[in-house]
Amino acid sequence: MGAPKGNKNAVGNNGGQPTKYRPEYCEQIIEYFTVQPQQTVYKKTYYADGGLKSEEPVVLPEQLPTFQKFADTIGVVVSTLWEWEKEHIEFSKAYARAKQLQEHIWLVNGMSNLYNAQFAQFFGKNCLGYKDKTETEITGKDGEPFKLEDFFK
Repeated sequence: MGAPKGNKNAVGNNGGQPTKYRPEYCEQIIEYFTVQPQQTVYKKTYYADGGLKSEEPVVLPEQLPTFQKFADTIGVVVSTLWEWEKEHIEFSKAYARAKQLQEHIWLVNGMSNLYNAQFAQFFGKNCLGYKDKTETEITGKDGEPFKLEDFFK
């Protein structure tokens, strides 16, 4: 529709709020997702007199960085990130790298049994695109593997 007739201040403004996109978000999203998957803390036990009895390492997962939280830190909603991914090639590349970093954290902590198994499976399927694979062998009446050319006879 454009600017109202005679409004020279709105020339070129097709309406809507100006974008909040900034090129520096590309670096910020990578930085946000670049965290070590795990941290080691030490569980200490003490004698009654206060002396150190033992110190055992305990591996804990870092909090999984999410696109929802990143979006919140820059003052937008996650669907805005999806729009920027479509509109800005440099952001699309940064988003893909961030997703790869997130997947690495998920894999390391999932394989270390530091995430609940149901959560890890749900997240992999619903957020990272993993799928269960089922292989089915089709056999004919005689028990032999089905041949595609037999279907067309």
